[in-house]
Amino acid sequence: MLRWRAGFTLDDRRFSPVPGTLLPTPTPADRKLAYPWIAAEWLQDDFRRERNRDQIERTEDFPYGWRARAQLGLADGAFGADRSAVIFDARASRGIEASPKQLWLFSGSLAGRYEDGSLADTVLAGQTRWYLRQSDRRLLYASLGFEAGRNLDADRQILLGGDSGLRGYPLRYQGGEGRWLATLEQRAFSNWYPFRLVNVGAAAFVDVGGTWGDNPFGTRSRGVLTDVGIGLRLGNSRSGLGNVLHVDFAFPLNGDPSIDSLQVLVETKRSF
Repeated sequence: MLRWRAGFTLDDRRFSPVPGTLLPTPTPADRKLAYPWIAAEWLQDDFRRERNRDQIERTEDFPYGWRARAQLGLADGAFGADRSAVIFDARASRGIEASPKQLWLFSGSLAGRYEDGSLADTVLAGQTRWYLRQSDRRLLYASLGFEAGRNLDADRQILLGGDSGLRGYPLRYQGGEGRWLATLEQRAFSNWYPFRLVNVGAAAFVDVGGTWGDNPFGTRSRGVLTDVGIGLRLGNSRSGLGNVLHVDFAFPLNGDPSIDSLQVLVETKRSF
């Protein structure tokens, strides 16, 4: 199925220093992008119903076919922008059933601007996810992903820490021009349904990741970082969004001495 779309975007961002604070970098420059755009999206109708993969005791629709989208816009002073630029956003994903018990999901994206003869605020990202069904209530999950930036705007950061998947380390622990992260997770789905409010699951995990390149906020890369941990999962059976409450206890294996030896994270996500 092929769909075409068109629209107009106004992205007006203004920055000013917070009174009484001293920032390590200059205040980002104001930016105003106004542009018409056209987009094409192609969707292959190949979905499978699954259960106990990214949700707990809920029916899940997993895409096995191709899904691709490309958007192109043109910013110019005639539209109210403060610069001339080509704005692009392209992404694609695909699922592959390696065997009746194995699923691979691949995704990639490239988004940014082309202005003054070079790329600006451009990010290339990719991820692969692997699911191995061990039983109706046990599943082994692994993922590997990366992000690489080019001439990023001063207000955009590529960060790695507890809020971006490296659960044994503080939030926004380190940054740079790119990051990578690998996760291996053993998932367990119980049939416990206390008060008919939440479905209960659990996970044991290992996270490994790192950053590269300059970080404008001065936190140097500490090389490859690793953590291990366990977590409790509470699936909200009363919500149409399928949100899952995560309570994780993670232990950093090679962080600096200033961080706690146990990191506790409580957050809501859309998946296990």
